[in-house]
Amino acid sequence: MNEYTQSNRYFLRLIMGWKVHFIVVTIISIVAASIFSSEFFMPPKYKSFAVIYPSNIIPYSTETPSEQILQLLESGDIRNMLINKFNLAQHYDIDTAKYSAVSELINTYESNVEVKRTPFNSIEIKVYDTDPKIACDMVMKIINSLNLKARSLQRDKTKEVVVIYKNLMDTKKRQVDSIDAILQEFRVKYQLLDYDIQTKEVTRNYLKGLSSGTRKENLKDIDVMMRNLEEKGGEYYKTKQTLDVILKSYNAAKLDYDQALSDLNKELTYTNIVSKPFPADKKSYPVRWIIVLISVISANLFLVFVIIFNNSLKPFPKQAPANKENESENNTQS
Repeated sequence: MNEYTQSNRYFLRLIMGWKVHFIVVTIISIVAASIFSSEFFMPPKYKSFAVIYPSNIIPYSTETPSEQILQLLESGDIRNMLINKFNLAQHYDIDTAKYSAVSELINTYESNVEVKRTPFNSIEIKVYDTDPKIACDMVMKIINSLNLKARSLQRDKTKEVVVIYKNLMDTKKRQVDSIDAILQEFRVKYQLLDYDIQTKEVTRNYLKGLSSGTRKENLKDIDVMMRNLEEKGGEYYKTKQTLDVILKSYNAAKLDYDQALSDLNKELTYTNIVSKPFPADKKSYPVRWIIVLISVISANLFLVFVIIFNNSLKPFPKQAPANKENESENNTQS
């Protein structure tokens, strides 16, 4: 018999010698775990959850919409909304007069609220509470608070865009007014209304008058208009072209401004609820059989360590005398 087998047999004999102790420890640990895992010591908690997909989210940098939603859900604003709405300090029985009350409240909240991304890029929100109705209401409040937070952030950005387009429109409007004043001077002083049309009509009437034998002094008005077109027509034409370009820019800014203003007033939601929360009819915590099982295993392991420690100073038993006699007989026969 080798040393390893001998050691195992010795260990088994040692354990069997303590079997009564193991039975007693097992019974005690089962009873104790059952008592301490009861609702008198560990109030049962009920789970409520929802699964949502992001929508209407404007991406920042390289973040995905799901990552943005996670960042928003972990924000202090949403946590504070929940704490104030459900008066969680009192609900969690936390003494607000203590120095560490805020830290204790936040830690308790985070231990009861779980947010994670699923493999399908949806977001799962879980809330544990001793009241199943409160757990369900907290999940819905988290979703509503998320919508409010996302809407607030998007509106802040949209307000900046509205201001930018409004300033651009004001600048273009001032340019239009300035150029229109110059054109008005051309209209009043030189009777220049439309360069292309007036040039064609003046030229046609002048040539028509000459071909019909009309004397030059009778074409005085046409001659004045021709000189105005020759002297100021080019300047008028360029100014009018500049006005058209600025007007196009103003109209484009006006369209963008109207769109931004419309976005500012939209009441959008930023989540699609795939699974709605509901009050649970069965507790999720504690799982008593797991607590009992762990307690039994832990207690018995501790007893094994005590047995080993108790016997660690004792010498390892030598081989039985019967084995020695057998060896002597074998030597005599040989």
